[in-house]
Amino acid sequence: MNVIVGDLAVRAGVPNAETATAHSLRAGGATVAYAASVIAAHGRWAPNSPVVLNYIRAVDRWRDNAMRNVGL
Repeated sequence: MNVIVGDLAVRAGVPNAETATAHSLRAGGATVAYAASVIAAHGRWAPNSPVVLNYIRAVDRWRDNAMRNVGL
């Protein structure tokens, strides 16, 4: 699985693609899911409400990456 993810990342031109793994996908998915639940709680939506997604604006995931400036 890691070979497939790494190959796709390289082909997509992802920065530091050689470090992409299946774990990266799982961790990213978990982070997004957690963020959505936190947003839902703050907005007082039900935990699984799809309505909260209407309030989330698309961002550049690479430019606006929360981990960008932590020195990793």
